Amino acid sequence: MIRPATLKDITYIEHLRRKNSEAIGFIPKVRYEMEIDGRRGGSILVYENNGDLVGFIYATHNQAGVTHIQQIAIQDDARRLERGTALVEAVVKPIDWLVSCRCAADLESADFWKSIGFNQLDTVAPKSVYGRSKDKACLPTRRARQILRFQKVVGGLWLPEQI
Repeated sequence: MIRPATLKDITYIEHLRRKNSEAIGFIPKVRYEMEIDGRRGGSILVYENNGDLVGFIYATHNQAGVTHIQQIAIQDDARRLERGTALVEAVVKPIDWLVSCRCAADLESADFWKSIGFNQLDTVAPKSVYGRSKDKACLPTRRARQILRFQKVVGGLWLPEQI
């Protein structure tokens, strides 16, 4: 069952985020709280199986119909059972025409995005955890990673290249 996260779910979300921090990065706890209580316009959904949480997705939405998936994580013992796919489908708003995300090229999940119909657009510079003035690749404690940008058209009018 997929449902909107509640403030009680933040402990689980933080635990799963910490466990998968190398793959999904860091987002402060207060940001999750702000999304859940409605102070921001994003979505945090959790996947519940037999009363136990097994994963979550965090996405932001803009008014132009674009959803950007910030984080998605599924417990190791609950992977490869279509739960990630279900979370991605559930977070897309009815008005959306485009869904996007970023993923490190060295992660197995890069293949996941391709398998559910996302197209790889290009490679982008990693975002800095210290602010916009620094790049992770320049920091001595961080290894440089190739970050892939994916997107999927999910509705609306899409005009490919002009002929």
